[in-house]
Amino acid sequence: MSSLVSQLDSFGEWTDFSVFIEMKPRSDLASLFVDVPPGFREKEEQKSGGDEGGSGDAEKKKIKYEDINVINVTETKICIGAPPSAETLHKNHKEAVQKSNNNAAQSKPVAINNKKNRERSTSGSDKGSSSCSPKSGPTTPTKKSGKKKNGTSTTPVVKFDRYGVTLKNATINTKSLSSPTWSDASPRLFMCKVQIEPDNLPLVQKTLHRLAVDICKIEKLEEFAQRGNPRLKCSKCQMELLSDEYIMTIGCLPDDDWLTTSQSADFYCRDSCGAACDPNRHNHANNSNVENRADSKWLPHEKRIMISFANTVAHKTSIIPDSIIVDDKFLICAGCKSQLGRVQKNHADLYSFNHISATLTSGIPKKLQFIEKDFFSQSVYLSQLILNSCEAQGSLKLVLRSLDKTPYMLIWLLDSYVVIANGEMDGLKNEEESGNYLTPYPSIKLLYKVFNDQTAGSDPRANGEDTSVGLVDLPLGCCQYLIEMLLRSSLKLPPACRAVGQFFVGFLQIDDHI
Repeated sequence: MSSLVSQLDSFGEWTDFSVFIEMKPRSDLASLFVDVPPGFREKEEQKSGGDEGGSGDAEKKKIKYEDINVINVTETKICIGAPPSAETLHKNHKEAVQKSNNNAAQSKPVAINNKKNRERSTSGSDKGSSSCSPKSGPTTPTKKSGKKKNGTSTTPVVKFDRYGVTLKNATINTKSLSSPTWSDASPRLFMCKVQIEPDNLPLVQKTLHRLAVDICKIEKLEEFAQRGNPRLKCSKCQMELLSDEYIMTIGCLPDDDWLTTSQSADFYCRDSCGAACDPNRHNHANNSNVENRADSKWLPHEKRIMISFANTVAHKTSIIPDSIIVDDKFLICAGCKSQLGRVQKNHADLYSFNHISATLTSGIPKKLQFIEKDFFSQSVYLSQLILNSCEAQGSLKLVLRSLDKTPYMLIWLLDSYVVIANGEMDGLKNEEESGNYLTPYPSIKLLYKVFNDQTAGSDPRANGEDTSVGLVDLPLGCCQYLIEMLLRSSLKLPPACRAVGQFFVGFLQIDDHI
């Protein structure tokens, strides 16, 4: 499948010095998780049996940090490690200077020899010629900064005693920190509750419809359509699907299910305005042809395709011959045999392609990809697909199936709007450094379960016995990509928080900022 490079899709795995924050509009306190390596929870005290310059045996003893803050939280920063004392800073600076002087002393004899050789060469050349080009004599070997002759670094290695991150666009109420604890499953996982407020507006709960409207902006759809000159390719094998015979335009559908909501495509005027605008025009009692009753404004033809936020709809006459295989109303790529979409219900001449399985671009000479323009990442596209499906099905639980009705995954929408911030702490040379930055972004929180042949047959939610679960049919490539995205999102969670019973926990982003 084609992949868009976006920082929103860079789900980093939970690793050393990881930080994860989850804020919910319905909760006053956010959840904070910090990975603290074992060395930061204890220190080594070294006692020598001899004098300072002697060679007495050293005895090391590990002491737990009890009287200092191993984890420090300020209004914008989260740090771990003991705050360095003045003696420690002076000692580290003294060691760095001494090591730098030693390296300079080792390289000094070489520099003296090179200087003597250069002087001899210059004096010899002066005797034979009155004018000398700088390039005629041997050059002095240039010492590379930070490297020895054997290639090893001469820069003093800074050992960080303190790591931290800075939270952007939000403020932490340090006095609200409560319930600090260490995980029993992972002793290095620190957990607590703390109040975090965005700098602009407070977090508010949003309905599925409100989220769908915020994500799917009709202005962006129309702006993409105005570029014209559409190109449609199979996302897997890059086979061209649209014919170049016509200069094609792009039209916009008001809704993803606009052509399947009623048997005719003019239900907007008939059902919304009640035919009050022109009763004679909307009298279709004597016309039984569905195609003729449909408003041509909403139907694609050989010189125009129609797009919605989920699909591209094209007339079969505008498709390149032999590029598509129609198999039981499914659209199969003739090149790689992957599922691309389906024949439009009630309109046998219209083909509907999923935006993940078939890549749509517009514009000349610069081609702009649809998902990149309208959603800026495939994660946001999949989020709106789930939100719209939950609203259309009237259920927060969905079973995603391929076009041949094979169930692949069960999704349970836990929270339609949460704010996530995650990243890794960076070493701090001093207390003024910011370290890495954490930028909060809104997401949807999901529980999901991936089916195999055995579980798909025994789970009542997968085989249709549970009527409270909605069914969503998508091309196989889209199902596989959604599974991959959710599994990658689970990896950035602390291991102790990745599963609830038989479900995994995952996130999908819905915007790049709060």
